[in-house]
Amino acid sequence: MVVCGLLIFTVRMVLPAQADTNELSAVSENETNGLARLLPDIEKIYRESLTMPFKMAETRIYDEDIAAYYRALMDKTGLVPSENK
Repeated sequence: MVVCGLLIFTVRMVLPAQADTNELSAVSENETNGLARLLPDIEKIYRESLTMPFKMAETRIYDEDIAAYYRALMDKTGLVPSENK
């Protein structure tokens, strides 16, 4: 009975130490990154759908003063920053 008690005590001491290895987390991180590459870039799609109307409106402004004001407004709000920055 003492031997069984010592055996159980030893097993309890060893098993939690083995559970803390990073092998399982490295595998799951690796698999997660692999799956993430297969999904489309939702943030980019959302950003494009949000800014496309403003970009299209800017192409239809022919007055230089209004176009400059519109561009400054878009740069200041950060909604559609200019590409040459």
